[in-house]
Amino acid sequence: MKLLKIKTLAIIAIITALTIPVPVWAETPPRHDFPSVDGYQVLLGDFHMHTINSDGKLTTRERVEESYAIGYDVIAVTDHGKTRTFRLAKYIGEPLGLVVIPGIETGINRMEHTVAIGFNSNYQPRDSHNWAENPGEDRAYYQDQMKQIGESGGILIYAHPHKGMRDPMLWGIKQGYVVGIEVKNGVVGTGWNTTKFEGADCYPNAFDWALEHNLAIFACTDAHGRRQTESFTGTLLLVKERTESGVMEAIRARRTAAWFNEMVWGREDLLSNLLRSCVVATRNADGSVIFENRCPIVFKGTIGDKKIELGAYQKAKLDAGNVDSITIRWDNVWTSPKTNLTTVIKLSTP
Repeated sequence: MKLLKIKTLAIIAIITALTIPVPVWAETPPRHDFPSVDGYQVLLGDFHMHTINSDGKLTTRERVEESYAIGYDVIAVTDHGKTRTFRLAKYIGEPLGLVVIPGIETGINRMEHTVAIGFNSNYQPRDSHNWAENPGEDRAYYQDQMKQIGESGGILIYAHPHKGMRDPMLWGIKQGYVVGIEVKNGVVGTGWNTTKFEGADCYPNAFDWALEHNLAIFACTDAHGRRQTESFTGTLLLVKERTESGVMEAIRARRTAAWFNEMVWGREDLLSNLLRSCVVATRNADGSVIFENRCPIVFKGTIGDKKIELGAYQKAKLDAGNVDSITIRWDNVWTSPKTNLTTVIKLSTP
């Protein structure tokens, strides 16, 4: 009877294992490779996410493996005020080819949230999300904390900037501690003072602030549960090398752009170089032009009165006549909340 019971339990365990859905991170990562841009590698990053070590729903392993499966190259796990996730995330992520950077989420009491990344072990978080706005209080003073993060090699990103651009962030920017801002946060939805822009809930005002104050531009998921894969959210980085120091150098140099809801937001020079590398055009003898998209971003443009859509790694044909170049306004590529990128593509012959 005891042997029969053991066999029965084993059969039940096998059936249960076979009926559990395969997790998303067991799948092959999607193709997210880019051509080089002026000698830089293009990486995809997510610098704001959580695990069960704070208020997330996934373990560290699940979060890292999910990040790999979605196609990110670099991540920072940013649990609230806790750095212990980093070592395990790095241990799991590095064999997969991920660049894993130290990170936490913290901020000022009842006000701005910030994401700190790239600091070393000298920084010991204090009063997470509870920094004092004025000196002399029992809680850690925000200026002291920002300074310690900076002195430990780290930088700060203004997360879901729903409190506007107040003095604490302006002070951090002036001191060189706050170097980035989220223009898209994937978890806040219609709340947290977002604005609807081209159908997306985001922060167009943060785009203006990034340009005005010379901040790196970020799109992050802020994932707590499993990420939504229907619309990719991430940060594009142009790096000299695929390492933590290479990523941090790119952020400090502001070589970043936000990719979300089938849009790309960034500085004109960076996006012009990106488009020049990713989209090429060939003129045929019959006057038609073949456009080729060499990257995972879907590009939508207007040529005169004609619309064109270039799918990821796809080609498209357009009748253009006997011309040597074509001017395209890219309808989903933005260099400010009011301006689309326009590029001139020189035509080659087969």
